[in-house]
Amino acid sequence: MSMKTITVIVTGGMSRRMGRDKGNIVFEGDETMLSRLIRRYTDVFDGLYISVNQKGRFATGGIPELVDLHPGQGPMAGLEAAFSKTDAAQVFLTAVDLPFGEPALAQRLRALKGDAAACVIQRADGRPESLFAVYDRACLPHITACLEEGKCSFRALFDRVPVRYVQEAELAEFPLDHVLLNVNRPADLEQAMRERKNATRLTFQQTVH
Repeated sequence: MSMKTITVIVTGGMSRRMGRDKGNIVFEGDETMLSRLIRRYTDVFDGLYISVNQKGRFATGGIPELVDLHPGQGPMAGLEAAFSKTDAAQVFLTAVDLPFGEPALAQRLRALKGDAAACVIQRADGRPESLFAVYDRACLPHITACLEEGKCSFRALFDRVPVRYVQEAELAEFPLDHVLLNVNRPADLEQAMRERKNATRLTFQQTVH
């Protein structure tokens, strides 16, 4: 029997750089950034949840919300709530501001994780892509310890648990700069809108089930 894996979409905090709540930005047609990801990630794994710092900020279409136990401490608090409030063995964590996130890439990361506590893409510049990654329940006590010490960075977690760093060359069939385009600022949103219009419909053979 395979371990239960859930998808958790982190909605973030104040969105100061964007100037408005990113999850509620209308991205395509009548879809917001959040509703787009809900559509894309429904049925990819064994459940779907929305990570929030307070209930009721978003229309989730009935998808259950997970409220942070350590509010104001960033996405790692969302991962803590995901393990604390569900029985999932693994969490695929993604962010609401990754509108082109590819479910097939999420499945690949789960397959590559092996016995590691986390499976994270390491970008060419050395930066770990912590908000498009798969985490194991073994991370939970370390996450809580980091948050209680005021260490909100995933790098603090990665210093404490075995991590499978996936190099870009291992994911050559995925256009990572597009798939992992992060919409943080108004200029990023403009770029994402251009890419949405220009993108050829990329399909990936899903070999992992």
